[in-house]
Amino acid sequence: MYRKPSVQISRNGRFTKICSLPNTPDSKMTFDYSSETPPRQFVPPPSLLSWVRLRSGQVKLFNFRVRLSDLWQYADAIPQHRPKQHVVCLHHFDQPMKFERNLDGRTRRETTANGDIAFLPADAPTRLRPATKEPERLLSYSYLVFEPTYLAELALTNGIGRPLDFIPRFASPDPLLHQITAALTSAPRIKDPAANLFIETLVNAAAAQILRNYAEVRYPLSGPPRLTNDQLTAAIDFIHDHIGESLELGSISRAAGLSEFHFARLFKAATGDTPFQFVTRTRMERAKQLLCKTRLRVFEIAGRVGYQKSSHFSARFRAVLGCGPDAYRKSAGR
Repeated sequence: MYRKPSVQISRNGRFTKICSLPNTPDSKMTFDYSSETPPRQFVPPPSLLSWVRLRSGQVKLFNFRVRLSDLWQYADAIPQHRPKQHVVCLHHFDQPMKFERNLDGRTRRETTANGDIAFLPADAPTRLRPATKEPERLLSYSYLVFEPTYLAELALTNGIGRPLDFIPRFASPDPLLHQITAALTSAPRIKDPAANLFIETLVNAAAAQILRNYAEVRYPLSGPPRLTNDQLTAAIDFIHDHIGESLELGSISRAAGLSEFHFARLFKAATGDTPFQFVTRTRMERAKQLLCKTRLRVFEIAGRVGYQKSSHFSARFRAVLGCGPDAYRKSAGR
């Protein structure tokens, strides 16, 4: 008989309650991914490689690696269950893998490989069993998890009314979501004040992909065809006026009179740059002017173009221009 434990995990001195189990074996088990770490009863701890918390915890990315023998044990121990959140399961298998997947009352024997995803809507019953006998094989996969309220509110702010029904999807290719996930995995390593623009743009692109391809919506997800000249000017002026601050995608898009959901795509179509690329290039151009025309020290210039740490500024300057700030100033004859 299943017990109902309260599990605690210590992370940076803080303890987090991560899951509860049903009291009876025949009740539907719920997987709750609202905590920083997925339930440890269900995922062997060594398999969790990394996780990224996004949008104040409304979106999370978990990257796993697990031995097939452990996955067999997991499949035998866990009955049919329901995710509390919307889960995109992304497969990074080096060779095709066979599974028997039960999803929302349907069962299918599927062969899946790198580049495929399965979409598990919140509260949709699911169960997965490997159909391959290679116990020592290692499998890599990711979970991109969305809180239902986040996608629902995002849809409403973009003119998509209720009902918003999500469609369970067996394994099928989705290269865009794989590209977004790979970029989000690298995001914590970006030491740049514009990193949040990079992350927000990726999360919006992932949400748009889900709403377009894995949901039945009342109205098509289209948005305006392009930025008007006034909207583009307003966005660029806002960036220039606040270049020394931590710029958010929401604040730039509001300056243009658009939702951030559509803004990043339209901004790139108009300028050729993502907001992250444009802001970084603008910061470097401003830094070049200050290096050439003033005697400000490098750490002072870093602060004026939005960098709290001069080491991060110098590293970004070198990556963009091929030399450090001091060398650039010297070559400019200042």
